[in-house]
Amino acid sequence: MRHRLPLLMVVISLFLGACATSDFAPPPAVSPSLIASARLDRLSAQELSMGREVFVSRCLECHTLPSVGKHSSAEWPHLVARMAGRANLTASDQRAVTGYLRAASATMKQY
Repeated sequence: MRHRLPLLMVVISLFLGACATSDFAPPPAVSPSLIASARLDRLSAQELSMGREVFVSRCLECHTLPSVGKHSSAEWPHLVARMAGRANLTASDQRAVTGYLRAASATMKQY
């Protein structure tokens, strides 16, 4: 009985450690700096907000959200295009998500 408690503590610690994600960061809110970063994609604040909303809701249906800073703004279009079919994104959803992720990634790289 005395050996079970330390073993149980080790198992619980390993389980909790495995559940932690070190690269998770909440997706940034649409801010003036994010809007400025989106000027190349010509997206409005409303489209960026829609992109963030679709990113959070649709991507979580299949997996945890990656940190937007995990990929460069140049990598996001390919990644979103690859996942768009699985997530049943419309063309406007895909454009909004891609623009949001590109802008958010660029904003995070500034700091």
